[in-house]
Amino acid sequence: MLALLAQPAALALSAPLIQPRLGVASRAPPVVAAATERYLAGTLKTSSPNVAPAADAIKRMWGAWRDDGSVTSVTESCGDLGTEECTALCDDDGCSVMPPNSLLKKAKLGVYFALWFALSTGYNIANKQRLNSIALPWTHSAVSLLVGTLFVTPLWLTGLRKPPRLSGAALATLAPIGFLHALGHIGAVVSAGAGAVSFTQIVKAAEPVFTCVLSAIVLGQYISMPVAFSLVPIVFGVALASVTELSFTWVAFSGAMLSNLAFALRNILSRASMDKPKGENMTPENLFGVLTVLSFLVAAPLAIAFEWLPGLVGAKWAEATARVGVKTIAAQSISTGLYFYLYNEVAMMALNNIHPVTHAVANTIKRVVILLACVVFFQTPMTPLCTAGSSIAIIGSYFYAMAKGADKLKKQKEAEAKAA
Repeated sequence: MLALLAQPAALALSAPLIQPRLGVASRAPPVVAAATERYLAGTLKTSSPNVAPAADAIKRMWGAWRDDGSVTSVTESCGDLGTEECTALCDDDGCSVMPPNSLLKKAKLGVYFALWFALSTGYNIANKQRLNSIALPWTHSAVSLLVGTLFVTPLWLTGLRKPPRLSGAALATLAPIGFLHALGHIGAVVSAGAGAVSFTQIVKAAEPVFTCVLSAIVLGQYISMPVAFSLVPIVFGVALASVTELSFTWVAFSGAMLSNLAFALRNILSRASMDKPKGENMTPENLFGVLTVLSFLVAAPLAIAFEWLPGLVGAKWAEATARVGVKTIAAQSISTGLYFYLYNEVAMMALNNIHPVTHAVANTIKRVVILLACVVFFQTPMTPLCTAGSSIAIIGSYFYAMAKGADKLKKQKEAEAKAA
């Protein structure tokens, strides 16, 4: 659904500027194929010489997104010089020509980044508010994953999103990744509950250190000197910010470090499992949906073991409901779960459309946005040394992304040279 919302719906180009390039998809129904052939032949006009009615464009975009065969698409040259590419969406009533694909891609990426930053910031603020209402981080983690599960499951059941098809082998591949995803989420929530959100973000900037060390141990992949040097400011900055953090607690620090360890292992395991079966219809959105369901199945029993069986829930629930009310806690839990699910799904969709290095740089900027937003929203005091340490760690994350990008480019060139 987010991918659909990212497309500008009401724009179209004038028919005379379109130069047909590709034919009609063979899977289209005869009446749709006939309409498209007429369009390509120039005998079927678009709804307007300049701008197609929004309703027609939206209807055809909806049909194309559902992929039910009612709409077929044609990629064509367009623009005054014919140097751009446009897509015409055709059904049995006519065709709507979308703006140039390059413009659509930029608009889509802009929407992805805006949603990613806004939703992740909203999640961190809402999550801390929920933890302030009732301090049950293990239960909160499970509830967030449950909300995500309840969000994506109806999309699969109603056909709004093609459901994934998973074999036993695919589940065996994804299950440990889902376990680590759950563990990383729990660690971050435990950290945010025990200290300031800004501190959690600072410590989580050290995740690249875990990734590099574990990649060497598990995969035997060693880092270059530039990458190694980029880790120094990350380690130094996190250490400086930690020892000067006014709200420092070992629980907050340990939770964030556990999250770093789990997410680094998750990423490494994902890389190691690239050649293993992962099922059908495993788009980035569906992959995250499946991981959310698997993570909930891990987080729920852990919440029971760490908070329900020890009897922590009863007293805290009574105190919290008397202080803020059941409706407030329920609203905070639902909104936090939706924020978490949607921002992660948007992040995966963005990663699928940009270079991994660009994604890493954007992730660094996102961390800065979250840190500043939470400091302002919660009025978190930071010492000058803590501010300096935070800045150093985040700058180090940026240099790490740049160094990794340079390494990948160098390896690609070496591979091309060998192939030649």
